[in-house]
Amino acid sequence: MVSGKESETIGDFFADYAKIIGLLMLAFVIIMLFSTPSTILAKRVTMIGTELSYATGNELPVRTKMDLGNTQHLQAFPKQIGEWSGYDYDTTGLQEQLGADVMLMRAYSHPKLYQPIFLLVMQSYNRTSFHPPIVCYPALGFTIEDEGHEIVTVQNASWVEDPWFSAVERHNETVLPVKKLVVVKQAADTSRVTERRVVLYFYVKEPPLSSDAISMVRVEALAPTDGSYDGILNISREFMSETIPCMFEVQRPEQVLFFSLASGSRLNKLMLILLFLAPLLVIFYPELRAVRGRMSRT
Repeated sequence: MVSGKESETIGDFFADYAKIIGLLMLAFVIIMLFSTPSTILAKRVTMIGTELSYATGNELPVRTKMDLGNTQHLQAFPKQIGEWSGYDYDTTGLQEQLGADVMLMRAYSHPKLYQPIFLLVMQSYNRTSFHPPIVCYPALGFTIEDEGHEIVTVQNASWVEDPWFSAVERHNETVLPVKKLVVVKQAADTSRVTERRVVLYFYVKEPPLSSDAISMVRVEALAPTDGSYDGILNISREFMSETIPCMFEVQRPEQVLFFSLASGSRLNKLMLILLFLAPLLVIFYPELRAVRGRMSRT
């Protein structure tokens, strides 16, 4: 038990430093109230972009739902996505060859399609592991037929979690910029095209100073050896749009907690008042203690 003398000593110490403690508490309350819920309970924020070495200005900030650098998390990536069913490839040799830290290569088949679509996810702390597809495919004997950018639209973005306390208008879709390659392989003795592939890919970069890890997500599909490849391109975009919600949730506009509480229910407003009242009581504790002392002597 604390004796009366010890209690008085503690009270004196608290009174001497009450203003400092109270001001620190008030600063903490102000910082907290003028932050968004996701800032306080932050998930790891990453940037999706089309370029490995520089920013284009079109990057999309996202929060990862899974750790792309964790082999178990990658292996747990859904094998059933809508009507798509996946099966894995052994990437041990390729992973060692590229020096990647983690890698997932999976083929997804659809009951209405005669051929699968291939998904590759890999992460490395070594940038040399990322042979850009515009370099990698020619090294494998392909010729680049077309190169450009595409837009993958994630419809009905109900996979985006609602911010706490917020009444933010929900967008119907999320737009993701990706890079596109169309590559062909020709017979050695003729110019006849023997293989044609459509490739969509993007990079996932960690925040500056937090990590040097970079991930690449790539979708690849075989296309007709001649004529238009628009059909398989559309299917590849649709498949990628279904995989995105399994990996990420887009950052939504959020109200700061102060305005959320101030415009909320009576309980929220009472909570706001108490948050400000607590540090003020600490700041004015010496004066309140002196008043109580004078009242006790009268």
